[in-house]
Amino acid sequence: MHIGVFGKGKLASAIVAEFGEASDLELAWQVDHTDPTPTGTDIAIDATVAEAVEGHLDWALTTGTDLVIGATGWTIPNLNDRVGDRIGVLVAPNFSLTVALFQRLAAVLARYSALTAVLDPYVLEHHHRLKADYPSGTAKMLAQAVIDNHPGKHEWTLGSATPGQLSIGVLRAGSEFGMHVLGLDGPAEALEIRHQARNRAVFAQGALQAARWISGRKGVYFFGDLASEVLDPLFSFGPST
Repeated sequence: MHIGVFGKGKLASAIVAEFGEASDLELAWQVDHTDPTPTGTDIAIDATVAEAVEGHLDWALTTGTDLVIGATGWTIPNLNDRVGDRIGVLVAPNFSLTVALFQRLAAVLARYSALTAVLDPYVLEHHHRLKADYPSGTAKMLAQAVIDNHPGKHEWTLGSATPGQLSIGVLRAGSEFGMHVLGLDGPAEALEIRHQARNRAVFAQGALQAARWISGRKGVYFFGDLASEVLDPLFSFGPST
C-alpha cells in the first residue's frame, strides 16, 4: 500500500522514518503544506498545520484518496456531510493506543467523581515550547470524555473554573514530547493518571496503523473507532468471585 505524507515537521519526519519497519507499506511522497500537491497514492496522512487541513481534504475528495488527519487545532463543521461515502477519513488528535485507553479511563473517573461532590476532576498538559495550539487536541479529548460522563461538568476552561466547568492547565516549555494528566482532587484524597510520550515513534507507528485501518472504509472515523477493536474486550468483566 502506497502512503503519501503531508508535512515535513517533527511528526511527519517520525512517520517517514517508520516506513523502514513496515514491510507492507511504501512511502509514495512527502511534501510540505506549501508544496504542490502530488497524486498517485492509496492513502495520505496529514501531519501539517490546522490551516492546511481543509485544502488537503478538498484534494482527497477530488482524487478519491483516503485521508488520515493528525493535525490539531482545526475545525470543519460539515466534515461528515462533505465526506459522505466518497472516501474514508480518520481523525486522530493523538495516534497512541495507550492514550485511547486513557480516554476510556477518563470516562470512568468522571462517572466516579460524579458520585461525590468532593472529588473535583481536572486535566493538565505539557508540551514543548514550539507547539502552537493550546490546549492540545489530546487534552481537549480527555476533557470532553469527562464532560460527557459527568452531569455536573458542562464545558472546559483554561485555568480557574466555576463549579460547572472543567479546568485545563497548559504548560509550553522545554522539549517535552507530550505529557497529559487527568486528576481527581478532594480534601481527603487525590488520584492522578498520567501519560507521557517518550518519543514520537509511538505516534508515527499509530499513524501507519490508522492508515492500514481506514483503507477500504467510507465515511468519517476517529482513532477511538480503531482502538475499540483492541480495547473494548478489556472492559468486559466476568462475574465477581
